[in-house]
Amino acid sequence: MVKIGLIQMAAEPLNLQANLSKAGRHISKTAQDGAEIVVLPEMFNVGFSCNEKLMNLGENLDGYTVTWLKDQAEKHQVYIITSIYEKIDGYFFNTMVMVGFDKSVQIYRKRNPTCQERLVWKRCKQPGPGIFETPFGRVGGAICFDSFSRETFEGFRQSGVEIVIIVALWGTVVPMLKHPDSMCFSRILRRQSYLASEVVPHRYATALEVPAVYVNQCGRVKLPIAHPRFYPLPDWPNSIYEFVGNSNVHDKSGKKWIRDVDLKKEFSCVAAVEMNQKKKRSQISRVNIFPDYMDRGYYFVQPPFMFKLYQQLCFTGFEKQYEKRCCKYSSAITRGNSLKC
Repeated sequence: MVKIGLIQMAAEPLNLQANLSKAGRHISKTAQDGAEIVVLPEMFNVGFSCNEKLMNLGENLDGYTVTWLKDQAEKHQVYIITSIYEKIDGYFFNTMVMVGFDKSVQIYRKRNPTCQERLVWKRCKQPGPGIFETPFGRVGGAICFDSFSRETFEGFRQSGVEIVIIVALWGTVVPMLKHPDSMCFSRILRRQSYLASEVVPHRYATALEVPAVYVNQCGRVKLPIAHPRFYPLPDWPNSIYEFVGNSNVHDKSGKKWIRDVDLKKEFSCVAAVEMNQKKKRSQISRVNIFPDYMDRGYYFVQPPFMFKLYQQLCFTGFEKQYEKRCCKYSSAITRGNSLKC
């Protein structure tokens, strides 16, 4: 049995110190309750923002946040898994980090930025998913929308992971009378969030016969929405994004472990899960499938059609704007990877 600490928290956009302080309190509590692996939500340190000011907070893997995580892991004798906003070679990525009490750092970078995320972080060309070795067993890690892709599932299956951990930012926009299209998007995102938090971890657990952990943010944030080119209606400058929370652990039969907790609000808890460590593990396998978001073959779990269509528009429609922002906010550019500004 391995004890997993789940931390569902509301991270304040662009407020690094406040978020680290809050996360530190939760880590301490779960460690006191016996956690051996602690899971924080996606972008726990900088919150969810597609504002270009986020690029001021990009860090290297030897930067402030990872150093802080290493100190926390050593102090509490735990492994910690989450995602951070990484800056490398003049570009910005959403990077999953698994930090150990031995100060080890294992990573993978998100493959599928979702919709407006494409404005602030880039698709990593190196194939995923995250495959992490720990004293407790082999961990398969995925960030948010990456968990929907078949390459993630196949990477986990072929690598023989013994637990799946997904960190996320799923939620929905609050409908606005000024923008009738927001009513439709709210419904689509609500459906997508249900699939992400309920169907996806259940499918991983039952298909791979391993525990599946899903940890999301909660609360509400202001999230102005800039639409991609070819979208016929105006941007939403004052939209509100509401996270669905719904963090939980599914055992290998798909049964949910956490009950009697308000899954929309902040909480932390510890769940004891059974990880059957294999005597002989498969070779680590990372799978590269081209991201054709309209192709059914790309997905392990099928998103709504309109979500796939909008995702494809954003992925191609925001590329130039992302590059311009990188030129504006990047100062550390290495030879051979310089941006064409």
